[in-house]
Amino acid sequence: MRNRLTIMAGIAVAELLAVIITYQVIASIECRQTEIEAACRALRSMTARGLAVITVLALFFWLRPRAYLALREATQSAPGPHIWLTLHGFGLALIFLPLPLFGATEISHRFLPTLLMMTAGGTLAALGALLWITPARQWWRWLQSQSYFLPVALLGAVIVPDLADLMRPLWNIADLSSLTFFLVFLVLSAMGVDVGVDPASYVIGYDDFFVQIASQCSGVEGIALITIFMGLYAMLMKADLRMRRFWLALFPLAVLCSWFFNILRIAILIVIGAEVSAEQALNGFHSYAGWLMFTALALGVVAVAHQWAWLHRTPRDRNDLPRLAEEGLAALIVPFIVMMITGVVASAFWPTPSDAYPFRAVAMLCVLLYFRPALVRLVQRPEALAVLAGIAVGALWLITAPVTQPQATAPSTAWIAFRLLGTIALVPVIEELFFRGYLQRRLMRGGLIWVVLALLLPNLLFGLLHERYLAGMLAGVVFGLLALRKPGLTNAIAAHGAANAVIAVYALITANWALI
Repeated sequence: MRNRLTIMAGIAVAELLAVIITYQVIASIECRQTEIEAACRALRSMTARGLAVITVLALFFWLRPRAYLALREATQSAPGPHIWLTLHGFGLALIFLPLPLFGATEISHRFLPTLLMMTAGGTLAALGALLWITPARQWWRWLQSQSYFLPVALLGAVIVPDLADLMRPLWNIADLSSLTFFLVFLVLSAMGVDVGVDPASYVIGYDDFFVQIASQCSGVEGIALITIFMGLYAMLMKADLRMRRFWLALFPLAVLCSWFFNILRIAILIVIGAEVSAEQALNGFHSYAGWLMFTALALGVVAVAHQWAWLHRTPRDRNDLPRLAEEGLAALIVPFIVMMITGVVASAFWPTPSDAYPFRAVAMLCVLLYFRPALVRLVQRPEALAVLAGIAVGALWLITAPVTQPQATAPSTAWIAFRLLGTIALVPVIEELFFRGYLQRRLMRGGLIWVVLALLLPNLLFGLLHERYLAGMLAGVVFGLLALRKPGLTNAIAAHGAANAVIAVYALITANWALI
């Protein structure tokens, strides 16, 4: 029996990334244009809070394997009814419903119904996920056995942004802002640009782009966040860590890295605003860079603390660790997560996210090669019917596509090569692994109703990855039917690849890259 805890954890991470892409990239909500600005900002903060919750959960179960094993045993001995998974899917559909209902450009003006749908959907999705893993009584018994530590830790994760604000007075903000301002000036000067400054108001920049280094930009928030994170890590590892060494050696290094990342973030922001686009700097890079850098630093702290034997009371045994590359479940989920994360990074660092496709293609290729030991077991010979069905899907996609004009300037040959590689070979594999290999299979419980749900629910999400929502959903249904026809994913991957190949070849011939 598959571990429902691991399954739902993978689904939750992928769903959160899909929400980020949908509501901060495809349909960015501008809070100042909404009728309830405070509620809008609170809703936007849920992304950061959700990432914090997932991080705490992962850290808790990784560092407390006995707690994980106890919960896994509870979920296997008393799994929740499948109806809760349906409720989870319904809640997820409610979260994404505003996009097809109101359109990407109108969501800000229809924020109240959007807020109600997303709040209700999030509540139902969370409730359905928890009770599908195991019934409420099992959760209660397990929490009692853990002395209720996890709820307290999760509450701390939810209020991490608020705790960071409260901790700001612990540092001398004026002095830190001044030093941050000076070091940003040095970084920009080292780049050879003519930097303009107003030290009295902490304004710095060059050409026509200037920013003010306010107190919240001094690096205090990042230092507060990494302090909270390391405090949680120390609580979880108190039995094994040498606390004095941990706080006197690793903590100062982490604080310095956090502050350095903040200086680098401000300098890059100014360069993007002056050299590329002010809009991209403020609404692209600025929206994502802070959390991306904090996540990278947090992972680095965990890696160093876990591997640095000097910090531990007992030596770490690495011989029994399983190879992630050979784990079939991870092979279905992790490539999709990488694809979504690279989409967020592209939106943060590139004014035109499609220009980042070579970077995204390399990342997708690397993650697939990493999981090659697990993926080779899925390789079979596809049926001719699957290829023909894919060609038909591609042809129908082109026939029903809205009329668009080719780009005035042709992309580079390298970009075209990476785009064709990704569209024809990489994306079909990654999307089919996740949507048909993971989500669809999890919903197949026997009986016609479950077959219909398995075809419908994953493809509601699949459609959101495409600008033409309905066409994308119907294409996903075709691929899902092919996956049902024959065990394995080869048919679905072949059909998806054939469909994308038809569209890509037509785009290449007509130079109309908007089609892909």
